[in-house]
Amino acid sequence: MHQINNPVNVGAILRTAEAAGATGAIATRNTTDPFSPKALRGAMGSAFRLPIWNGASYREAIGWCDSRDIFSVCADARASSNYTDVDWHRPGALILGPESAGLTPEEISAARETVSIPMEGLVESLNVSVAAGILLYEAVRQRQS
Repeated sequence: MHQINNPVNVGAILRTAEAAGATGAIATRNTTDPFSPKALRGAMGSAFRLPIWNGASYREAIGWCDSRDIFSVCADARASSNYTDVDWHRPGALILGPESAGLTPEEISAARETVSIPMEGLVESLNVSVAAGILLYEAVRQRQS
C-alpha cells in the first residue's frame, strides 16, 4: 500500500490480503496508519495476524522485493497488460497507490510489471480496496488451478 490515506481502505485491503493468503503487507510512508482505530475496524483483526512493515519508503519496499526475487506488480488504469495475463504462481508483491492521483510514472517504472483491470462505461477507476480484492483473488485462482 503506497500513500493510501483512507483508513477504511487500508483495513479492507489488509483483511482481503489475509483472506487471500498473503504472507505480509507493506504500508509505505504517508500511508494511513494500519493500526489506527478506523483501519483496525476495517481489518477485523487481520492487522494483528498479518505481518506489516509500516513506514518503508517506496524505494526500500521495491529494493526489498527485488533482493528476494519477488516480482512487483503495479495496478494502473492506463496499463496495456490485463491483470489475468500475469503469472501469479511466483512470489509477488502487489503495489496499490492512492486513488486520487495513482502512482507516479517513476513509481510505475520501478516495478517489474504493470497491469490494469478492464472497466466498461465511463468508470475511470475502482476503489483501491476493490481493486486489491480483484487482483489478490486472481492470484488465488491461478495458484489453485
